[in-house]
Amino acid sequence: MNIAEYVYYAGYRLSQKRGLRKQRQLPHKTISVGNLTLGGTGKTPLVIALAEEAKKLGYSPCILTRGYKGKAKTPIFVSKGNGPLIDYRQSGDEPYLMAQRLKGVEIIKGARRYEAGLMSERANLFIIDDGFQHWRLKRDIDVVLVDSVSGFGNGRLFPMGPLREPITELKRASVIVLTKSASNEKASKDDLYRLDNTDSLRNIKITDQIYKASHRAAYLITPHGEKLPPTMLSGKDVYAFCGIAHPQSFLNSLKAHGADVIKLRTFRDHYDYKASDIKSIIDEARSLAAEAVITTEKDLIKLRDANIKNLFALGIDFIIDEEFYKKILIDIAHYSGPHCQDHFLVDLRYSPLRGYLVC
Repeated sequence: MNIAEYVYYAGYRLSQKRGLRKQRQLPHKTISVGNLTLGGTGKTPLVIALAEEAKKLGYSPCILTRGYKGKAKTPIFVSKGNGPLIDYRQSGDEPYLMAQRLKGVEIIKGARRYEAGLMSERANLFIIDDGFQHWRLKRDIDVVLVDSVSGFGNGRLFPMGPLREPITELKRASVIVLTKSASNEKASKDDLYRLDNTDSLRNIKITDQIYKASHRAAYLITPHGEKLPPTMLSGKDVYAFCGIAHPQSFLNSLKAHGADVIKLRTFRDHYDYKASDIKSIIDEARSLAAEAVITTEKDLIKLRDANIKNLFALGIDFIIDEEFYKKILIDIAHYSGPHCQDHFLVDLRYSPLRGYLVC
């Protein structure tokens, strides 16, 4: 560990100590979705999928998110279940995307997730977006995502590597998900060990609940919200651009649907496009005679008024074994479920006969 890593680690430990000392608990069950590395493991698609599955089982989920790069400084509703209530500049791009995708789900932005959670009007389950390092809030389940392609990188802490905290902190995870996998079968510890070039994980106790997951291109969407099948990309000359952490996965998805990607232009993650960027994209796409201009849903949020001809975003679904949702959402209800909305002292339980949670 060099001096830069040591300074970062000292700050991390101080933050951890202070947070744990002041840790608080929300009134209903809390699931955190997070990671050990900086960006790009697929947290947003999983949070969306988890909220959708929770709704099917009878939960009323509320997503609590820091809203990276969102300008709102105090806790604020991004959605009460019927679409975005504020501009993406206030919420951040990922909470705004969640608000677009999810109906009937509260989404609240706030750096202090406990205070944000208390604003909820109907939740009986909290999902914490990017919560693994949010020490101030107690949670019942920690779902930790690991990129099955890049793993833990060089195994070093920021700024010398991609790690937010040491690999050994994976011992805190209740469930581990290996994202961007080729299949969705149940994974093993050996699958995880192969991603650790430091061999640190072999020396600690980690959960047996390890799953593989993939991201599937589900649709194309226009700036006006019209959805089309991704198969329309087949054989098309495509100009692609994105501002995400790992653009290779975006490129792979386009190629998997038969697109001939004549150029991929990349910007930094969460990039806010300027007028000059938009003009450059339009000019390049025209000069290359592109038949379609494709970006990500997260990027499209910032480009609705850009007037880019033949612009579409590629919509992504999170695919994982159903056992993952059963383990998290049904088991938590069996043993100490969230309180019924109108009867605070009564817990929900899973009814196999009905297929959802009942009081």
